[in-house]
Amino acid sequence: MPIIAYFSKKITDARPLTAATVVTANGTPVTGAWYFEYSAAFKGYPIEGHWRPEHYWPAHSTIHVGLPMKGKSAGTGLVYDDSLTLDYSIGASHVSTVLDSTHTMTVVSDGKVWGTFPVSLGASDTPTKNGIKVIMEKGRDISMRGPGYFDPHIKFTQRLTYSGEYLHAAPWNCVQQSAGCNSNGADHIGSFDSSNGCTNLKPTDAEKLYNFLQIGDVVRYPDAKGSKMQLGDGYGDWNVSWSQWLTGGLVRT
Repeated sequence: MPIIAYFSKKITDARPLTAATVVTANGTPVTGAWYFEYSAAFKGYPIEGHWRPEHYWPAHSTIHVGLPMKGKSAGTGLVYDDSLTLDYSIGASHVSTVLDSTHTMTVVSDGKVWGTFPVSLGASDTPTKNGIKVIMEKGRDISMRGPGYFDPHIKFTQRLTYSGEYLHAAPWNCVQQSAGCNSNGADHIGSFDSSNGCTNLKPTDAEKLYNFLQIGDVVRYPDAKGSKMQLGDGYGDWNVSWSQWLTGGLVRT
């Protein structure tokens, strides 16, 4: 996940923030940069800044963020109200790859394959987005609604986009009884794309992944047929090239 800061006004000069930001992993400085975009996350915060390193965060590390900005300039006529700190821990490296060509999801944990699972991605009229996504939140039992459907009890969900792409159990889309599928369901998981854009999993696989993966873990879709994942679609930061990231986006750094 990126570090995200929300700004109550559009800053016009990010150089003081860039110069003052301190990020360490296990006490060692991490090289990274800010990138700014318009924000739709919270009312009253017109822009947000994302800070990330060039490559994924180091596994098994403790991160400290220091933003000693109180009273410093944010551009002509603007100063920061406060200084902020943030401390958190990162667990194992979990990078999953979902291949539409083989209808599989392979999870690599700390460099070793942990498991491969059959999937069904978005149908031709509701294709799954292409690119690098990050698990944003988890829900053991949630309701989902979309064009022509409503299900109040979707199990073992892991959100990947604001628009509603998830990893989740889809018992209606498989027929293997031992995996918790419906006996009268379709048999698409592992063979055919038929979802509304989500990654459909057999219920037993969905539960196993729900219990293993964590918020912040990476899920790659290198050959999905949908549009390219953008920064504002979720935690789409890793789809922005490092050379573009260094420009600062909305506010030059």
